[in-house]
Amino acid sequence: MGWLTDLFGQGPRYLTAASSGATRGIAGPDTKSDDIASMEHKWKLIDDVLEGHDAIKRGGERFLPRFAKESDAKYKRRLHDAPWRPIVPDALENITSRPFTSPVTLSGNASSRMTAFAEDVDGQGNSINIFARNILDDAVAHGVAVFLVDFTRNVARQDGRPKSIADDKAEGVRPFWCHIPVCDLIDVRTQFIKGRERVTHARWLEYPKIADGFAESCIPQVRVIEIKDGGLVYWTIWQQQSNGDFAQTDSGVLTAMTEVPLVRVFTGKKKGTIANKPWSYELCHVALEYYRSLARQTEIENFSGWPMLAGQGIAKGTEEIELGPNTVLFAPPSDGTGGSKWEILGPDAALVGEIGKGPERVLDVFSKLAMEPTVPKAGVTATAAGVDNSRAHSAIEAWAGNLKNGLDEGLAFTAQWLGIADTVTANVSTDFAALTGSTDEAKIIGDAQRRNVISAKTERSELKRRGILGPDFKEEDEEERLAEEQMGLEAEEPMDPVTGEILELN
Repeated sequence: MGWLTDLFGQGPRYLTAASSGATRGIAGPDTKSDDIASMEHKWKLIDDVLEGHDAIKRGGERFLPRFAKESDAKYKRRLHDAPWRPIVPDALENITSRPFTSPVTLSGNASSRMTAFAEDVDGQGNSINIFARNILDDAVAHGVAVFLVDFTRNVARQDGRPKSIADDKAEGVRPFWCHIPVCDLIDVRTQFIKGRERVTHARWLEYPKIADGFAESCIPQVRVIEIKDGGLVYWTIWQQQSNGDFAQTDSGVLTAMTEVPLVRVFTGKKKGTIANKPWSYELCHVALEYYRSLARQTEIENFSGWPMLAGQGIAKGTEEIELGPNTVLFAPPSDGTGGSKWEILGPDAALVGEIGKGPERVLDVFSKLAMEPTVPKAGVTATAAGVDNSRAHSAIEAWAGNLKNGLDEGLAFTAQWLGIADTVTANVSTDFAALTGSTDEAKIIGDAQRRNVISAKTERSELKRRGILGPDFKEEDEEERLAEEQMGLEAEEPMDPVTGEILELN
């Protein structure tokens, strides 16, 4: 297993607190599927890079290898000095912000209950737009994001009569969406039923916190939702005991559901029910390469800024020679005369200059990789730019399309919980070609308007679509301003909307 150590370093693996059954070789509710276990090392690396400085420094040799025979003291000093730059979060932010230039809204015939739900989909005050942004952030970072469409516990009436909508509102009974971190997933299984892939079994870890006086405690538990007994959807809770095993503590039936209401949103290349190839994984590796490059540059600057003093022809014992700043190198005379001399040893200036270019070269590779899905490359022919645009835009549109499909599936589950018709879908912006349009396109559109190929209204619409006109631009306001200019009026002068006469101010 030495090659694994060489590849991933000596750092901790992506293990959870609840792994007792798997450790003993006994399959329990906390036993992870091979599909999800295959993603753990990728997600661990991605999460560490996204967490940033503290996680990278804790990783130590996992991210910054130790030199041969490098002492602990010297390595700790080099690790402390190595700069970390949070370039990955900025790159992901630039990508995930694209579909939200316009807010996510509902399309179709939305009932008052569904409209109210869209204003707070998770019971924590987050609208469908905010929730969708969090899901896409997670999906782009990890290749997949998962959320459950759940329903608050419904307590039956004491008189045995069925509950009304008013009863549910009074008790706060409602559906809600719950975002499940991918690192907490244990198993997700699917089957093709009536031509569609459906989730039939899902397990994940939960860490509920319980107040204990002025402190709080947490007992890990596993939630299981699965289809069994001829199509009924059951849920069970398995709580970790003092001996590390899990015991079932609660259960029930999701009476309104015909399948496990778990939604998956993929951005990575799908390899299993959850396993995929996250796009950000390669980005994180380049970010770590940039980190190591900056560390090398810092070391060279230390050596060149604090050169070593050499004493030739001066004896000093036979102890092991130390190299580096703040040290002295003693050596016998080389000319046989027995003379002695002192000199300063430091790296060649040209070498220092070349090492200094290393981080810039790595950062250039990172920037191109980070921007590839969103903007065309500069300095290429128009034909090549068109090809690049098509490839990049299709990637972004695929991610936004997958997000829309996931939200639509969540809305369908929500309607099922509410017992109403599924008549709404999510409206997610996918007009990325306009967002990455060049100024040349604006010139072409303006020329088309001057030649009466398109109207001025269409020109303004296209300029707004490309972000050249600001989000506050309003067609009606602009029409009024243009009319005022044509009549030779100042914008602030009040005008009668019927006669067009200037109104005098009192």
